[in-house]
Amino acid sequence: MPLFLEGVRAQTVRPAEIVVCDGGSTDGTVARLRELGDDLPLRIIVDPGANIARGRNGAIQAATENVLAITDAGCVLESDWLERITAPLLRDPDIDAVSGGYTLIGDTRVQRWTRASSLPLEKLDPAVFLPSSRSFAVRRDAIDRAGRYPEHLTFAGEDTALVLRMKAQGARFATRWDALVHWYPRATLGAFLRQHYYYGLGDGEANSNGRQYLRTAVKWTSLAALCALAVISPWLLLLPPAALLAYAFHLGPLYDWGALPPGERIGGFVFIALKEWSMFAGYVVGLLRGAPGRRES
Repeated sequence: MPLFLEGVRAQTVRPAEIVVCDGGSTDGTVARLRELGDDLPLRIIVDPGANIARGRNGAIQAATENVLAITDAGCVLESDWLERITAPLLRDPDIDAVSGGYTLIGDTRVQRWTRASSLPLEKLDPAVFLPSSRSFAVRRDAIDRAGRYPEHLTFAGEDTALVLRMKAQGARFATRWDALVHWYPRATLGAFLRQHYYYGLGDGEANSNGRQYLRTAVKWTSLAALCALAVISPWLLLLPPAALLAYAFHLGPLYDWGALPPGERIGGFVFIALKEWSMFAGYVVGLLRGAPGRRES
C-alpha cells in the first residue's frame, strides 16, 4: 500500500479524485490508508464481503469523474501512468477505453518463473488483447452501457467478461503499452496454482474465452496421445520428449528466453504448462456449475 500511494503522489498528472473500495479487511488497512493518504484526494468506501467485481463497481459508483483510470492497490505505478492511460480518452472522443501495460516484479523463484511464463507486452496483439483492470481506463458511459463488472462471478474473470461485453457492443479500444504498472505475482507455487485456477473458474462461469481453452485441451490431449502410443513400441517413447522440446524451442523467441539463465527458461516452460492446466481445470468447473447468479435464477 505505501508503494501504491507513493506512485500516486509521483504522477505527472494529479488525479482529481482517488476512490478505494475495501472489501471488509480486518488488518487495519482502512486506518493505514487514511493515515498514509491524508494529503491526497482520497475517499475510502467499505463494503464487507464484496468480491473483486463488486468492489470495483462500488468505487466506480462513488467516483464523480467521467474518465476513470482503474488499477489495483497492490500495484506500483509508473509516474506517467495516469497521464498516458487517459491521453487517448482526452484526445479522441470516439475512444471508449484504453488498455494499459503491466509487468511482473518480485525476487522469489516462483515470481521469476512466473515472469518467464508471461508474454512480453511487445509480443501481444493489440487487436485481440483483453486488458487487465490493473491497468485500464474507460469512459463512464461506456462501462455503464456494458453493465459494469459482472458481480455474480465467484472470484476472478470480471475484467475479461466486461471487456468482451464492451467489444461485442462495438466499444472502441486504444492501447498504451507504455502506461505501465508493476505488480507482484504470487510468491509460492500453491498460491500460483490457486490464482490461475480462479482465473479459469471466472472464465468458465462467464463462458469467456472458449476457443482459448479448446486449444489448451487439444494441445495437451495430443501430448497424452503421444504418450499412449509409446505403449506400442519402445521407439515411440522418444515422441513425447521430442514434442515437448520442439514446443519449448517454439516458445523461446516468443517469451524472450534467450537472455534468461537456463534454470529460468526451464521454470518458465514448466510454469506455462502448470498455468494452462490450472486454468483449464478451473474453466471446466466453472462451466459445469455455472456462475452463482445463474444458478440462483
